[in-house]
Amino acid sequence: MKVSEYLKVTKALPIISREALTEGAPFLILSPHPDDETLGLGGLIAQACQAGQKVHVVVLTDGAGSHPRSVQYPPERLVDLRKAEVRAAGEILGLHPAFVRHLDLPDTQAPLEGPQFDAAVRAVSDLLQETGAKALFVTWDRDPHCDHQAAAAIAKAAGVANPAVRLWAYPIWGWHLDQDDDVPGFPRGHRLDIAGERDLKHRAIAAHASQMSTLIEDDPTGFRFTEETLAPFLGEHEYVYEVSR
Repeated sequence: MKVSEYLKVTKALPIISREALTEGAPFLILSPHPDDETLGLGGLIAQACQAGQKVHVVVLTDGAGSHPRSVQYPPERLVDLRKAEVRAAGEILGLHPAFVRHLDLPDTQAPLEGPQFDAAVRAVSDLLQETGAKALFVTWDRDPHCDHQAAAAIAKAAGVANPAVRLWAYPIWGWHLDQDDDVPGFPRGHRLDIAGERDLKHRAIAAHASQMSTLIEDDPTGFRFTEETLAPFLGEHEYVYEVSR
């Protein structure tokens, strides 16, 4: 199926409630970078927190690669900034900082195998068991970013170790795949109506100022979202695909 058709079908996926999506139980979001959780599932986080449902976020990498030439924000300072942005965004959505864990793997170097991969799988698996989570959300494995693909592989491995946990994937950079490329399979999943949480989500996204604004001015090669790249995350729905094991 062409990407254009795949995404068209995605936007028409059946609506699901938060309760049905998560079984009303604790759930975990695995985020490749410090902002993907807000972009992909900020509305779900807000809904769950408003309902008193436990949400846990695991951030896989440190996010230090977004502005590699900045003198004002060398890697250590940038990592601290991005962690602060995750906290600020989470608090806007109602998520207490104690429910966010950082694995601090190097940005763009999340592993697909080896000791670091195994350690990340154990960390996610242990948290699933500690929290009694019934659902695990992770970035779509078709997202054209190495860390997003690694996160998907880590989540799938953790899911194998926790077969009672439902796996879901949320697209981030998959929204910007070449429209004429081919995507295997057919999109199976759901839409979550977040119209009531949309303003909160917009505020939470803005809290990631290093990625959304000119806060870091001394690296012309640094990353920043544009209106086009941000647009898929500003609407009244969030989208998840079923992940087969």
